[in-house]
Amino acid sequence: MNENLGNIVLNDDSQRTKKIVNKDNSHPVLKKLEEKGGIIFLTSDGKIAYILSPNEECKFTKDFKGLEIVLSNFLGIDVDLSAFIKSRSKKENLVDEFENEFKIRPNDLIMVSGTTFEPNNKEEFIKQENGTYLRNTFRLSKYLEMKGDEIDFVKSKFEKSITFLFLLHLLNHNYQKVQWVINWLAYFFQELKKSQVALVLLGVQGAGKGIFFNEVIKPFFGEEFVKTINDKSLDTRFLGSLVENTMFFNLDEISANKSQKNSIKNFLKALVTNGTITAEKKYKNMDKEIPIFGQVLITSNELYALEIEPSDRRFTVFNTGGNLAHCNFLGFGSYESLSNAIKNDLEQFAVYLKSIQIDVQMANTALNTTEKDNLIQQYQMKQYKEMLKLQPKQPKLTKLEKNIFEFSAAIKYKNFNLFSNIVDENKFQLKSEIFWDLQHNIFRVENLLPAFKVLYGGRNFSTNSELLRELQKYNPSLFGMSNIQTCIVNNEQKYFFNLEQMLIR
Repeated sequence: MNENLGNIVLNDDSQRTKKIVNKDNSHPVLKKLEEKGGIIFLTSDGKIAYILSPNEECKFTKDFKGLEIVLSNFLGIDVDLSAFIKSRSKKENLVDEFENEFKIRPNDLIMVSGTTFEPNNKEEFIKQENGTYLRNTFRLSKYLEMKGDEIDFVKSKFEKSITFLFLLHLLNHNYQKVQWVINWLAYFFQELKKSQVALVLLGVQGAGKGIFFNEVIKPFFGEEFVKTINDKSLDTRFLGSLVENTMFFNLDEISANKSQKNSIKNFLKALVTNGTITAEKKYKNMDKEIPIFGQVLITSNELYALEIEPSDRRFTVFNTGGNLAHCNFLGFGSYESLSNAIKNDLEQFAVYLKSIQIDVQMANTALNTTEKDNLIQQYQMKQYKEMLKLQPKQPKLTKLEKNIFEFSAAIKYKNFNLFSNIVDENKFQLKSEIFWDLQHNIFRVENLLPAFKVLYGGRNFSTNSELLRELQKYNPSLFGMSNIQTCIVNNEQKYFFNLEQMLIR
């Protein structure tokens, strides 16, 4: 526990895993087993299920004699399970009641007919109309059970922590982006109600995307309740098995080619915003929809890892900082040392997340970022190329015609990559003006000829008007006089083409 935080306590209202296993709370064996953290119940196929400690897997057995020995040893009393082993006469049963108070009979145990996964139900055993129970397999992590504190105190402590410094690095030292991610995470952490927005982190390998998921998300929500999904995982028709019983999804290094398939694209959309999904599970029919409880994190080393449409409302996209090795792992010298430091901060971080006053609208609203715009532009360029393939073949273009066509398309679709080819140091002012314009959905008329000359040479056109007339042949809507507007830049009136209208068209 972080000693600087003070007293960290469990949330008073967090006993979501309350055990209801004893029909008779005064039964000496069942009471003693529960006191030691164990449980025992009967299954509908006649087996006894038992757990000796909260952290172990449930065991099922029909070896009642063997279980009798185990329980006797564990509890230090002579447990009697003979009622499960053979039938007896009424006289023998009457004698037993006086001979052994530690005898367990079938009627002493609740009967569990199956399992369910209900993160928002506080009970571990949920009673059904027929008197049997379903066992809720969801378990709160110790971090989810923590209680919030006075926000100013907690925030002050947290923003001096290693985890906060790590998040600053992960989000490329942008404080506003860190606050968005914290609010997005706290929204889910407090109520276990998933956001309608997925967080997309794009950046170089070693930036800390893996640390964020493995050392923060996994322990917060329970390692058994989070899943990493990659290209190989998606190569199955049993997508239902990926979704069920999961509280957090990390879609890691999903290739653009994979995400562009209609079936996968629809699956990813449903994963983010739907409450349920109809998807096939192995050896099971698609007879009912599968609930989706999990929040979605998408991570990739590739800058074009996801196909995003202009109207998208599902994805907030951030670029990460650089490789942690380049800053000596924030001074910790190694991946392992930094990971351990973040582990030591988890309780403090959890209390901070519990203390935050959530901005619900922000947690469910995708931000418009430059990174997201770049992905949208890639999508638009791909759509444009697909459209060209469907058009009738035109006569072979001359080199000049190809250059004009490419230049026109680069302006329309805001192709930063083409204008990145301006490397002459004497043209950096021109390059910066073009980049600024494209980010604001405009392009200055006066920069047409200078940009074209730098990219393709200056022998073809001597005036801006000549080039403009040629561009109008290829795209009269974009380069027509009706699309020329004015704006004030550095106290000067400039004429520009409005690219935003072109995106709508």
